Amino acid sequence: MTAASMLSVRLRVARAFTLTVCAFASALLAPVGRTLRAQALSYPALQVPTVVEREFTAALVGGRGTMLLGQWRELISGDMHGGFDIGLYDPNAGRGNTTLFAAGHLGKQLARADREQPLDVLLTAGAGLAIADGRSSLRVPIGAALGHTFELEDGMALTPFVHPRASIDFCSSCSPRGRSESDVSLNFDVGASFNFNRRLSARVSALFSGSDYFGGDALAVALTWTPAGLRR
Repeated sequence: MTAASMLSVRLRVARAFTLTVCAFASALLAPVGRTLRAQALSYPALQVPTVVEREFTAALVGGRGTMLLGQWRELISGDMHGGFDIGLYDPNAGRGNTTLFAAGHLGKQLARADREQPLDVLLTAGAGLAIADGRSSLRVPIGAALGHTFELEDGMALTPFVHPRASIDFCSSCSPRGRSESDVSLNFDVGASFNFNRRLSARVSALFSGSDYFGGDALAVALTWTPAGLRR
């Protein structure tokens, strides 16, 4: 297969994945009866700057309310993975209005750390959709995760990273007069991942949000598991 053919296949896979993410999120969130506010999609991405074969992450997020977040990432090609986020969001800390949210994302490896330069760089893109009670919101972030992995003893490793991104935000019926509005915001994560071994790691990440609709800084603490047999 030629390089052009491989690129065409990867682009088709990425396009199909993005459409699947939007359809999945729409189908999942459409039946939600309680108000799902835009802040439900304001949380750290917990994205390290390298492509993964497969991983599952469980996180507790604090900010404007509390979130329980689950993430799944899966390899699409040698330098690209995709993933889904799903979770529960309580904007008022236990006052009975817990709601469900979902989103999806892609990551493509742009650079790996070597003797010439010290950073791993992962291009990222995603889509997050919320629909409830006549109000809908859509967020499309594009950015890059950058960091470096420091190998430690006994299979342990530490990866500090930053994840700046620009987000196109759409929100219907969000203005005081019920009009639809849109905006472009700048957001970034600062975090670190500590690998206890090749299968289990802990992640801490802080989000600094510049969005008017998906507002609110947030802090996430997470555990990430890579199934046995996927890493040598």
